[in-house]
Amino acid sequence: MSDLSKLALISGPVWAVFTTLGVAALLWLLLVGKRYVLITVPLAVAAALTVTAAVWFVTERVWNVWGAPQPLQLYVPIGLSLLALALAAPRFLRGRRIPARLATAVAVPLVLLAAAVNVNAYYGNYPTLGTLTGTGVQIQALPTTPAAPAPGPVVTPTALTTEASWNPPPDMPTHGTVAQTTIPGTVSGVKPGGGFVWLPPAYLASPRAVVPVLVLLHGVPGGSMDWIAGGQLPELMDAYAAAHKGLAPIIVMPDANQGSVAEPTLCMDTSHGKAATYLAADVPGWIKSTLDAGHGSARNWAVAGFSYGGTCALQLAVNFPAVFPTFIDISGENAPTIPAGQQALINGYFNGDAAAFARQNPLDVLKTGNFPDTAGLITVGAADSFYKPQGEQVYAAAKATGMNVTLQTVPGSHTWQAWRAGLANNLDWLMQRYGVVP
Repeated sequence: MSDLSKLALISGPVWAVFTTLGVAALLWLLLVGKRYVLITVPLAVAAALTVTAAVWFVTERVWNVWGAPQPLQLYVPIGLSLLALALAAPRFLRGRRIPARLATAVAVPLVLLAAAVNVNAYYGNYPTLGTLTGTGVQIQALPTTPAAPAPGPVVTPTALTTEASWNPPPDMPTHGTVAQTTIPGTVSGVKPGGGFVWLPPAYLASPRAVVPVLVLLHGVPGGSMDWIAGGQLPELMDAYAAAHKGLAPIIVMPDANQGSVAEPTLCMDTSHGKAATYLAADVPGWIKSTLDAGHGSARNWAVAGFSYGGTCALQLAVNFPAVFPTFIDISGENAPTIPAGQQALINGYFNGDAAAFARQNPLDVLKTGNFPDTAGLITVGAADSFYKPQGEQVYAAAKATGMNVTLQTVPGSHTWQAWRAGLANNLDWLMQRYGVVP
């Protein structure tokens, strides 16, 4: 991995340079001649505002593409990009000399690039050049035969290695490994897309430690790579492992959407497929058989996710408490949703049977369920005006059952700033819950 792959895209020199160039390019397109400024520019501004408003109306009010209201940080760059496109032709025609026309031809892409850089800076999907190009993380082959567990009476194949008992071997790797895989739907029958696994240094050692398991879910739209790219998971977990003798959970990032973005599976068993069974049976079964992990107590297991994945984590925790007694719901919703609304969801996924939906809907399950062994964290972004109230509602419902649940507010909105914090701030809590660290 080259140092260039670590180049920051959401702050620092790259962001500053492209933003400055974009502003300069837009000024070039705007400011030339009194008649142009008084007639052409207002018309272009009006056209850009009209189209931007149309984009907002169609995507949010008609189709509900995003599933939630989007901030000005999305629509201002869209509007400025449309303005640059609207000005391109008249500015090109006005520049009679070749250098002026070349400058116009360069200015438009610079505005578009600056807009993209600033949208990315807000959401944080590609923090570095490596995450954008796919060169930031080395994807390795999944080990076919894990190293044997450490011998002795303290550590067994089912009892987790504790930080106090673990003496790392001299040749233990200093970093974890990211591997790509496909977890088959043996029980559920689903046909998932690819997933990823992060293996901690202590697991890769010989003899290896017995480590816990975290199933980590992505959002929609999105995929299993999101935690590695936008979440910068390898860097986060390597830092944690380095501070704890190489110990950290195995993290499995399955395809939570059966390879489909157009029709999300909602992590439920529906007419669209048995997505809940896939995550609660197939994924744990594969982890046990392929990674030789998670054989002990259910306390060895946890599930977490952000946005759609946070909703899924909550669903799995309340519907399968014996499989996932520990969960972290990061900026999740108060119910599984689709853009067309809940009634359309019930009609399309449950053949109109509202009771069938309620049997898996977490807030309905919480009304009658009993969760004496479950512990969870619900994290919400301080500036997330849409998802924060939903997280607070989920917390209140879970707390009312007597569940050991905590509500945590983290900086940020519905972006990676809040999602990364939801995991990073709670790794110690998670490892204490497993019983690995005191």
